[in-house]
Amino acid sequence: MLKNTFRITSIFTGIVLVLFYIALSSGWFGIAQGVGGNFCEDPGNGLILQPTNSFSNIGFVLSGISCAWILSHHTINKTGFFFKHPFIPLFYCLITVLLGPCSMAMHATETRIGGLFDMNSMYLFGSFMFAFALARFYNLNSMVFISIYCSSLILCNIAGTFRTVFGFDFYAGSAAFGLVCCLGMLFEFLNFKKHKPVIQFKYAVFCSISFLIAFFVWHFGWDGHCFCNPTSLFQWHGVWHLLCALSTFFLFKYYISEDISK
Repeated sequence: MLKNTFRITSIFTGIVLVLFYIALSSGWFGIAQGVGGNFCEDPGNGLILQPTNSFSNIGFVLSGISCAWILSHHTINKTGFFFKHPFIPLFYCLITVLLGPCSMAMHATETRIGGLFDMNSMYLFGSFMFAFALARFYNLNSMVFISIYCSSLILCNIAGTFRTVFGFDFYAGSAAFGLVCCLGMLFEFLNFKKHKPVIQFKYAVFCSISFLIAFFVWHFGWDGHCFCNPTSLFQWHGVWHLLCALSTFFLFKYYISEDISK
């Protein structure tokens, strides 16, 4: 399957982008309701309301395709847990690619459906981090991995239905995403400390640093922030997207660097 990963990922990417364009041009997302409109960039009058915040998501597509290219064309060690379940490497590439158009859906349309796609792309990836880390730590089989993954995805979506918590204006969906990501990183660290795998932990550090910087600059991209310039082509939220895309690539490099033959 690995030798066909790039081909499958490329075909998947093409299909998803074509479907996204058709949905966008046909108005399937509905009427703009200002969802995601608070990320600084002024909406235009064209097909894509927030160009910079939308097109910066191409970083995720490039990350997913790059991972697929490495799997198909590079000589890599395949003894790590990432390769224990044959579908996992391809699945990782596909959900990484999917982050791009799903996030574009919100920034391009500012609709509720677009926002739902955006949040679910985050849930898809965060749930993978959590389920994979748990499966690796406890050496779980494929069915348990899938069960954990689906359960995490469902619980994140349930959390996303709550806009207030104990009377406070608080979006539980974002908290759920942050929680599964943190749990994923925690179990990766615990696995490293307990099982002491032969793995390039530096990539986990690079991934974490990229994401932490991304989260830091994410705050600059809100309406009303002193760094916000609504009419500029440079948008901090776009930087958030690019840095998050970089972190997905570093995470992939971390996963494939494990060598249990030593």
